Amino acid sequence: MKAAIPVEALGWTSGGEVQASLPAPLLVVAAGGSHTAETILRAWFEGKADHTIRSYRQDLERFASYLSAALGISPPMDINTALAGLFAQSSPSAHEIVLGFRHHLDRAHLSAASINRHLATLRSVSKLGRMLGMMTWYLEVPGVKAEKRRQTAGPTIADVRRLLDATNGDTEADTRDYAIVLTFFCIGLRVSELCALNLQDTDLARGTTWATGKGRRERELVALPAPVIDAMRRYLLHRGSQAGPLFLTRGHARTRGDGRLDTRSVLRIVGALGQRIGLHVWCHGLRHSSITAAVEVAAKAGIGLDKVKAHSRHAAIGTLLIYADEHDRVGTQRTLADLVARTLTA
Repeated sequence: MKAAIPVEALGWTSGGEVQASLPAPLLVVAAGGSHTAETILRAWFEGKADHTIRSYRQDLERFASYLSAALGISPPMDINTALAGLFAQSSPSAHEIVLGFRHHLDRAHLSAASINRHLATLRSVSKLGRMLGMMTWYLEVPGVKAEKRRQTAGPTIADVRRLLDATNGDTEADTRDYAIVLTFFCIGLRVSELCALNLQDTDLARGTTWATGKGRRERELVALPAPVIDAMRRYLLHRGSQAGPLFLTRGHARTRGDGRLDTRSVLRIVGALGQRIGLHVWCHGLRHSSITAAVEVAAKAGIGLDKVKAHSRHAAIGTLLIYADEHDRVGTQRTLADLVARTLTA
């Protein structure tokens, strides 16, 4: 019979050492084994990327604001209080609340994807609450039906030039907003990706930055074209070279937290620039414009969509095909419409 091999010889640690090295438990269990909305939310956030948590928080803050307004509560409830109120409801009451929230989002003219994301957030966090005994029901409120054809059209190249002209000054705000618009268009970042950029992760000498993609925990290296590098350098003359978020808030808002611009602020900035030139512009529209332009220049240069995927950073090439198909469809439809119109004068 062979002698037992000591765990130390295998490079392992003993059971006591392993137990000591384990991270703290995710949930703080109250006396009697019960949980609160706060502990449920903390556990639900565990393991998610920072920019993902920020997005979920914004969805839940919108729900808290809706519920506060519906109940006539002022000031509005925070997320934990709103979730605690939802979890305490009976199944019919909880579903009535969430159905009302869905109707509220629809009346606010949010896209089907945005509405369904808000509902999915509530379903997911309430599912964990049910698993841990806070209630016995689970949300069955369905999402809204999305259009089968995805809108991939963003601002035209001429519109992007007008946006840049609208913020081409030398103030801190102008140089920051100019760099934001140019970064959206040239690199095709999502708004959460742009907000998560850090100066210490950006090497302007080499023309690179590290970005955290959608649904990913690992960062990826993204190349910066010369115009973006120049725009960032102009902005850094005002911002300074201290480590931290690349794009900062201004004024009193910078004294709160690390001063990072959040997605709502960037949405407002881009929307306000669009209003200056009489257009409805949104951040993801600039990403659409970037990817559409990449598809067009790649086709002219004989570059395949598998290479364009490196620019769009889509998880599946099938999503990128939507851009190519939509571009071809619109061009074909326009040609046929012109030919049909000509029959009237033939």
